[in-house]
Amino acid sequence: MIDLPLAGGPSTWSNNHTWTHLDRFLISPEWESHFSDVWQKRLARLASDHWPILLDCGGIKSGRWYFKFENMWLKSENFVERVKQWWISYQFEGIPSFIFENKLKALKRYLKEWNIQSFGNVKENKNTKWMEIQVLERLQEGRILTEEEQAQKILLVADLKRIILQEEMSWRQKSRALWLKEGDRSTRFFHSIANSHRRNNNIEVLKIERVECREEEAIKDHEVDFFEKILTEQVE
Repeated sequence: MIDLPLAGGPSTWSNNHTWTHLDRFLISPEWESHFSDVWQKRLARLASDHWPILLDCGGIKSGRWYFKFENMWLKSENFVERVKQWWISYQFEGIPSFIFENKLKALKRYLKEWNIQSFGNVKENKNTKWMEIQVLERLQEGRILTEEEQAQKILLVADLKRIILQEEMSWRQKSRALWLKEGDRSTRFFHSIANSHRRNNNIEVLKIERVECREEEAIKDHEVDFFEKILTEQVE
């Protein structure tokens, strides 16, 4: 068996007195011949004696994310009042549906900007905290941390727990498994259910004028045309 190189530090277990390379991925030579770019990476630990290890097989491309309301926004102080003030401030003229549509578009822009300012990118923030904790973990492997460094590590861990809770709320919302209580450590379950919903909601084939169509752009154009016809308001 082949022990893959470990990036991120020499140890995978420590009780803050002893450090050792205990945990690892082992692969066969045949497996390595098919996946030559695979490697293992040590991530920062939060509360365990063990560091989590990531088996990195390369990047994964993802499509563009659509706008959605995040339940974690409701945890922000005065959020509802802030939205109310934004909505009142928008001034448009025209038929009611036109005013309503443009107010929603304006609110969407405000929410996206406010989300970036208040929460930022949750995933990036989490990764940044992990990296900062990892730097202190590496220092601790070679020497005793100073009081200032210990205090910094405590603050980083607290921030990381808050960010992880935000991420958990987001995935819980996507999974629609609302029967679970907040705080349940089931992020992996939420992730699995959310991905299942995406697969189920995906339209691969659609009958257009009684003919099956599988072309993505043609399906999109037909959907837009369909809803434009039924939602267009007749003005006398």
